Amino acid sequence: RGSSPDDALTLTVPDGKIVQPLVCNKATYAPHYYSTDGYAALGVVEFSDAQQLPVRYEQHTADKAWPRRITWTSSGSMDLYLLPAKVLRDGTEAYYALIGAAKVPPRYTFGFMASRWGWESRQYIEDTVHRFRSGKFPLDAIICDFEWFTTESDYKFTPTGKPTYHDFSYNPGTFDDPRKQLKAFADMGIRMGGIRKPRLGNSDLLSMARSKGWILTGGEPARGWPADFAGMYAKERCLNYSREDVRAWYSDNLKSFIEDGVSFWWNDEGETDYFTFHLWNSAQLDALRETKSDQRFYSLNRAWSPGMARLGATVWTGDVDPTWDELAKTPGMMLNWVLAGAPYVGCDTGGFTGQTNAALLTRWLQVAIFMPTMRVHSVLHATPHWPWLWGSEAEEAMRMALELRYRLIPYHYSLAHALYENYKQWIRPLVMDWPAEEATWTNTASWMDGEILVVPVLREDSSVEVYLPPGKWYPLAASSVTRGDGRPFDGGKKTKFTNVPLNQVPAYVRAGTVMPLAMGLQSTADLPGGPLEVQVYAGADGSFVLVEDDGETTKYEQGRVGKIKFSWSDSTEELSWDSDGFFLAAGERSFREIFLTVISPKGRRRSETYPLGIMGRIPINALHWV
Repeated sequence: RGSSPDDALTLTVPDGKIVQPLVCNKATYAPHYYSTDGYAALGVVEFSDAQQLPVRYEQHTADKAWPRRITWTSSGSMDLYLLPAKVLRDGTEAYYALIGAAKVPPRYTFGFMASRWGWESRQYIEDTVHRFRSGKFPLDAIICDFEWFTTESDYKFTPTGKPTYHDFSYNPGTFDDPRKQLKAFADMGIRMGGIRKPRLGNSDLLSMARSKGWILTGGEPARGWPADFAGMYAKERCLNYSREDVRAWYSDNLKSFIEDGVSFWWNDEGETDYFTFHLWNSAQLDALRETKSDQRFYSLNRAWSPGMARLGATVWTGDVDPTWDELAKTPGMMLNWVLAGAPYVGCDTGGFTGQTNAALLTRWLQVAIFMPTMRVHSVLHATPHWPWLWGSEAEEAMRMALELRYRLIPYHYSLAHALYENYKQWIRPLVMDWPAEEATWTNTASWMDGEILVVPVLREDSSVEVYLPPGKWYPLAASSVTRGDGRPFDGGKKTKFTNVPLNQVPAYVRAGTVMPLAMGLQSTADLPGGPLEVQVYAGADGSFVLVEDDGETTKYEQGRVGKIKFSWSDSTEELSWDSDGFFLAAGERSFREIFLTVISPKGRRRSETYPLGIMGRIPINALHWV
């Protein structure tokens, strides 16, 4: 169904609730649901009604005559797809197969992105990225607001615009030599993404577009959620991307930026029509294909419609407030959006609309470790969410969070390939894995990141209630952030932890988990960064398929990938592996060495470092206690 702040803390639709597909700041709803009666559904219409679709559905479980009824209503023709599926996992995979496989984003997007409104000058930008590097805070991209392409915002413009506004240019105060600057950032392993708005502000361009019938009559809904559809802004300045000639013209105006080295687009305030974001991204994709034909497309979007991920488009949850309440809703927003068709979800980590604080920002960043996109963002006059600006305790805790994110790069990147190839959900609610466990049915405070069960601290008092489903569970031992010391827990119960230290986030894995981890990265450009660590959590057999490719191009779509399947035999206590596809497919970024770490109730053992060949094995007698 999607979600808004009103229902982010539940995964279900209440009886009598009408689900109206729409897009606005902080909310997206899709014409989709999964029913425990054993099917998934998708309603498809060919047109929109501005920000809404002319279709909706309602559940009627309290109807005595027909107690399990869902009613669809449409003001025109509609195709209804019904996908038989006994459990949520099967229904979600079938749904993703229907709307299109989610493309694997470029490898750099699996790192950390630093965004803000207020990059005031070229010197400030360069000083900031150098501070990230000198302070050992891993970073792969910066994202710039209005200030990268113009000298003023257009929020107060009338429909006629202003003759001095630049829609397709560079601000000389921040990018006076853009090609040289972007090349210098790329040499540091840092990309730049720029904000785009779906409208025009320049008077001459508006006059031209209006003469061609390119402008929508409406505007952008005001406020966040609930949206103010009556109090719109940017009226009569928003482009109608449903027109092919508009998309072609817009695409042509982006090509020079791509040639200069702008890596991706941050698409904001596109809730002018339900399908604007999809069509807008199509125009941007065309620009990329006509300039760098085999480069992967990537964008960040404030709202979405089902199927956008097949273009390479990702999303974030809108202009959230810097409050503990908004933090608590973030996991549920992510999970509901994933289930409804947006697999790559990020957020304005720390909160966007005002001043945050050190503890809130740190806890939010810990959540973002285990989200598909890890990105901070802040409003113009707030303190930027750079780790060194929030005191020494928070600074170190945030550095540790970033380091864990980069440890997980090979793990997350492989999960993204499994999503693309088999529709296997990387991020998913616990109910998808344990549908018979009632404690998972409405749980939005925890989620699965692959095989990691994440239970972050979401409360100001640093307490958290942990529910582990039945089985043996280990604290994740990938970093001191998660404090894995080898002692497993029995699942099937809830435990409350209080006074969780600021530098820790609870996260757990089941016995039999096999996890590949990177070492010492400050950027994905540093890969491999050293040997690959493969962690095994003893107590059951397990396996994991590591996937490598060039990280930049679309060649993976033609099968240009390398796969290494790691298998752990718990009875013989041996890790073995074999390869498939293109060995060393990542070129100089490929892992060429390996060491094994085994975590068991007795403690931790580690092997020496070995060459990572096409096949191999490491027996337990090759390990020593650490």
